[in-house]
Amino acid sequence: MIEIISLLSILVAIIIGFTKNINVGLIALVFAFFLGTYLGNLEAKVLIGYWPMNLFFTTFGITLLFSVAKINGTLEKISNTIIFQSKGSKVLIQIIFYFLALFIASIGPGNISTSALLLPIGMAIAHQSKMSLLVMSTLIILGSIGGGLSPIAPNGIVALELARIHQVGDLGLTIYLLNVVSITLFALVFFASMKGFKSNGSNIEVTPSEPFDNKQKLTLLSILVLIIWVILFKVHVGFAAFVLASILFVFEAADQKQAIAQVPWTTILLVCGTAILISVVSELGGIDLLTRFLATLMNESTAIPIMAILSGVMSIFSSAVGVVMPTLIPTAVNLSNELSSVVSPAAITITIALASHMTTMSPFSVMGALALASLPEGVNEKQLFKNLFIVSFVSLAFVAILLGVFHRIGILS
Repeated sequence: MIEIISLLSILVAIIIGFTKNINVGLIALVFAFFLGTYLGNLEAKVLIGYWPMNLFFTTFGITLLFSVAKINGTLEKISNTIIFQSKGSKVLIQIIFYFLALFIASIGPGNISTSALLLPIGMAIAHQSKMSLLVMSTLIILGSIGGGLSPIAPNGIVALELARIHQVGDLGLTIYLLNVVSITLFALVFFASMKGFKSNGSNIEVTPSEPFDNKQKLTLLSILVLIIWVILFKVHVGFAAFVLASILFVFEAADQKQAIAQVPWTTILLVCGTAILISVVSELGGIDLLTRFLATLMNESTAIPIMAILSGVMSIFSSAVGVVMPTLIPTAVNLSNELSSVVSPAAITITIALASHMTTMSPFSVMGALALASLPEGVNEKQLFKNLFIVSFVSLAFVAILLGVFHRIGILS
């Protein structure tokens, strides 16, 4: 009975957060306290010990560094410089926005910051030049989530850390590379089906960006150092980001208070608060119960598609990074054991990460909401809301089939 109550607490926390517009992480902390204290007899210091310190430290560091890059205009200038290379071609502009989002998200800012940066620019260009707002917004979101699972981006850090904590192992670049391949394939299918290669009109006017100033050049150098330092020298990405951000503050590349204020504290609270509740639920046997239930629905052939559908549907109505991955990744090892290891914990974890991100263009998610918020004045918001919702379900079917095929032919193993 305790196991069922603990599992239901996750669902109730999500419902309260969704209906009352309260951070789910905050609600999760409340449930974690009462469940842990009165059902699990856990002391407060034990509950506090469940706070994912490495995850918090890393996410804070990397988002602080890229807050500097956003404030001083470095990221926007990178975007404008690359867009200028399109020479005004409508088809090329849309393709460039996808790969630009993929690139920027991959080097550290992650999917939310990248979409927040590019969606207003892309939507304005699309509206002025009579390009499809649905195509532009979807491509930017897809590019952002394609790069969002990079090992130095916030969501990628969360996925890898959850895999490590729950004994799945070090997945390195595997999640990121498979995510890029899956997202790019869907983006290609989507773009072709929407006749993006036959965009009306020929060219639009684009202007060259101003040269990078000294602060922006220093910020660009810091980003390059971060990538080299982390990938080649295996330095902790959180510490590396704090060091580089501090150097930028010393040289006054951005205002420190403004940069700290732009750190996505609501997302960090969502992820860390939910992590504490998941740890309590696991302690009370709820995760084992969920694992056994999922195992009754799955076999070698259906495990990956079913997990993809479950992850994707949850993500349409909640947060991939704050709810779906912290809830489902802890089941990976035991679920694999229940299935007699015919499906590996790594394959299950990768499926959860990829499918939960593929559907985040849903208007009920942060990414879809950013697209709606970026609409130019006078545009029909309801139409885009409906279309993004439809695309999220189409992407869900696509990723479930694709990952099932990947598993069958041994790519996802």
